[in-house]
Amino acid sequence: MPSQKLAKSTYEKELYSIYKALTHWRHYLLGHFFYVRTHHQTLRWMKIQPVLSDALKHWIEAIEQYDFEPQYIKGEYKKVVDVVSRRPDFLDALVTEFGLADNVTQSLVDVYREDLFMAEIIHRHEAKDKETSAEFELVNSLLFLEKTGNKRPCVPNRESLRSLFLGECHDATGHFGFKRTATNLLQRFWWPTMMRDAKLYVETCQVCQRDKPRTQAPLGLLKPLPIPERPGESLSMNFMDTLVTSKSGMRYIYVIVDRFSKYARLVAMPETAKTEYVIKLFKENWVRDFALRMSIISDMDVRFTSELWKAAIAEQGTQLQMTSGNHPEANGQTEQMNRDVQHLLRHYIKPNQVDWDDKLALIASLYNNAVPRE
Repeated sequence: MPSQKLAKSTYEKELYSIYKALTHWRHYLLGHFFYVRTHHQTLRWMKIQPVLSDALKHWIEAIEQYDFEPQYIKGEYKKVVDVVSRRPDFLDALVTEFGLADNVTQSLVDVYREDLFMAEIIHRHEAKDKETSAEFELVNSLLFLEKTGNKRPCVPNRESLRSLFLGECHDATGHFGFKRTATNLLQRFWWPTMMRDAKLYVETCQVCQRDKPRTQAPLGLLKPLPIPERPGESLSMNFMDTLVTSKSGMRYIYVIVDRFSKYARLVAMPETAKTEYVIKLFKENWVRDFALRMSIISDMDVRFTSELWKAAIAEQGTQLQMTSGNHPEANGQTEQMNRDVQHLLRHYIKPNQVDWDDKLALIASLYNNAVPRE
């Protein structure tokens, strides 16, 4: 509701809510008869009220477009609507207090003497120390801290007791984060290290770790690949699955692209090709003609991550750069090349598609001699 209307009468607030509801659902309500049930009796006379303010005239004029009958309903029968209209950030207030069982109270009293910090406070309070008596109070041997009118029991330094109260403020109230847990704790209990303990409790809560999604940014930052300055400086490669085994037993296309000139080599290879075979193809189809310079960009195929491949490339003094998992866009050059190859193959292979490897030389020639994309 707009702020300028907050100070108006309850009648105007209720009428404004009807006006907004009808306006919001107008596409369902116009042209149909319906009932408006309200727990505010005076709204039954809204259409015949003799004296109206400017705002009321505007609302009534809009309301009169609809064919409805207002009906009064007691507030006790509108509990569902009342709950839905409440602010969700106030739901924590539903848990207003924690009762202490007799055995818990007795445990607190018994452990006070073992906690040197709490024992010192009790000793000062019993000695009528003014500063201590102004903040702390003993009620039936139970120590309370009283500040700003809020009296909170003091919890001694025993892990079982503090874990119990931390659980009441975190587990029992919905497993919210540290801030809400700390707020619940501050309203109900006190001990010197409670904020630190609450933070540790929330961070190590097994239910939260298992069920809650991660909301923090991923560790590390993805960086764009550097732009090469000359031909042959950086290569991009990938294995493209054609999904069809040719009559000569070939299934994959070994795609090698120069990232500067976009010049490509396409090499057919069988599905069972091992790392040794890939190294042989690479040397025969690229290294023999162009040698190697700086870097090779590839995905994390097992043949590219093998020690044999790394050793063969290291002999040439070339750096290997692997793209991260599930990020094919990082090796965009070969991904684009794969799409172009698929497009060209569709136009030149036979209907049974088993001769696709015979067309690779033609496809590579068409690609390399085409006008490059702008």
